[in-house]
Amino acid sequence: MAHNNGNQARAWEMQQQGASYQQIADALGCKRSTVKSHIAAARKQYNKGKQAPIDNPHGLSTKSTCVLYKTDEAGNVVFDREWRKMEPALDAINQVVEGLCAKVEGVGKVRKRKPKKTDCDNTLFEIDIFDPHVGMYADERQTLESDYDCDMAAKRMVVAAESLASRASRPKKVVVCFGGDVMHMDTRDFRTSSTQSNHVLDVDTRYQRVVRYVVASCTDVIQIAASIGSEVEIVITPGNHDWHSCVWLTSVLSAFYSRCEHVSVLMQDSDRKAITWGDNLLIWTHGDKIAPQKWPAIIAAEWAQLWGLTKHRYLKMGHVHHQKTIAPVVVNEQAGLVVEYLAALCPADTWHASAGFVGTQRGASAFEYHKKHGLQTRFYHNC
Repeated sequence: MAHNNGNQARAWEMQQQGASYQQIADALGCKRSTVKSHIAAARKQYNKGKQAPIDNPHGLSTKSTCVLYKTDEAGNVVFDREWRKMEPALDAINQVVEGLCAKVEGVGKVRKRKPKKTDCDNTLFEIDIFDPHVGMYADERQTLESDYDCDMAAKRMVVAAESLASRASRPKKVVVCFGGDVMHMDTRDFRTSSTQSNHVLDVDTRYQRVVRYVVASCTDVIQIAASIGSEVEIVITPGNHDWHSCVWLTSVLSAFYSRCEHVSVLMQDSDRKAITWGDNLLIWTHGDKIAPQKWPAIIAAEWAQLWGLTKHRYLKMGHVHHQKTIAPVVVNEQAGLVVEYLAALCPADTWHASAGFVGTQRGASAFEYHKKHGLQTRFYHNC
């Protein structure tokens, strides 16, 4: 550690004297990237404390700052000007979400399906809505695929749910999974989640408008699910485009349906969500970051108790915007895990089209499970 601090100080001193990164690297016997890291660390340490002792406005925190200052003859810092780039503090965001939840608490009303002799009490029906990217803008003239905007995205979600639900056989329970990237952007500056890539995106107008479309389309899909099953459970997995948005959407929908005894929202803090249905273990996640062959070991360790209690295990993911199935993998001579990537609802945007991710089937899927015998039927809806 002392050696690193010495190199940082020396790199900083040489840079202040006009030496290039390569000259510093040659002198220190290290790579240019290491020199950059040394100088960044030294600059951070050097500037530590050289900010105006002024509190931030309530609810905001400093993301970055630029300070113009000088020192007097005694070496004391004398401030001239300071510019701060602000962002909402986490506690302020939490207060906003809590306020939204309080506003919609118990407002949601969903008519419960009337029982019939043809009800299938051993059946669970799963509707997966992956990657609708509400708020994405696409122009057919640029992508050579199809136009896309908020209205089209919301209609695709509802039409897909109606199409899939029409083929269900009065199941006991319906699970609706919104599998990540429900919203195309996570912030008002039209970017993906700041915890992910923070990319600038092609967006169909204002953030508030996108939020309204998302809430309306999700509640419409839930109404459709409630029309075919006596119980409905909502699962929302954060995506790389909308990690924060999926967090508040989960809380808001939970509050909205809090007085509907037959409608619930799965409140699990992890990015991966899991439930059991008899001998079935059903898991959902967005599907980015982790290689397919690693999933069986991860799920077996992460959900060890549920893994041991079940015989049939299924993991559904999206993100890659095309279907891809990994054959069941045997782990420690036990029944394995079916790992599957589902199709996306949205078409290609300009970035995907320019990168060559075109021509894949767009749509949604549904699955029917028996409590003891596992997956019985699979349904497709193609856009």
